Amino acid sequence: MGWFGKKKEWDLQKSDANKNKLRALFNGVMEDGDSWNIIYGFSEDISTTGYVIVRKTTYTYASLIIGYRESDMSLVVIETTPELDACGEPTLYTRDAIKKTKITMGAYVLYKQGGMMAGYTSFSAQEGNDDKYLAYIYQPEEMKRFNEFFKGYGKK
Repeated sequence: MGWFGKKKEWDLQKSDANKNKLRALFNGVMEDGDSWNIIYGFSEDISTTGYVIVRKTTYTYASLIIGYRESDMSLVVIETTPELDACGEPTLYTRDAIKKTKITMGAYVLYKQGGMMAGYTSFSAQEGNDDKYLAYIYQPEEMKRFNEFFKGYGKK
């Protein structure tokens, strides 16, 4: 719900066009791309710099294509641009490589196997993103399916 009970109107044609761009980018770097479900996600980095009088906070966003496949319980993360015109190399996470998962403050967190220094990966995804900092995507059904997948992803 928006202000005063008014619902945001989504441009579904623009959203579908961006979903098609996501799929094309994903299939371009993943050999069997059509066997994966995908959603649009993002990561954010918050850095704070303290000066004598003023404190400055900087937010840096990265657009992501998140692919998941239930047949082998794999998840892949690919960095892309907000314009969806290029992408990087995929990072694959299999269930065996993950120690545990959780959702914290709207972020999906994957803790890697290997002890204290193994690290973690964190990303977020929403039902809808406007094009202020991120790509314009409306994906409520896709998010519902991803949330179901993620609940079972951390369980072995």
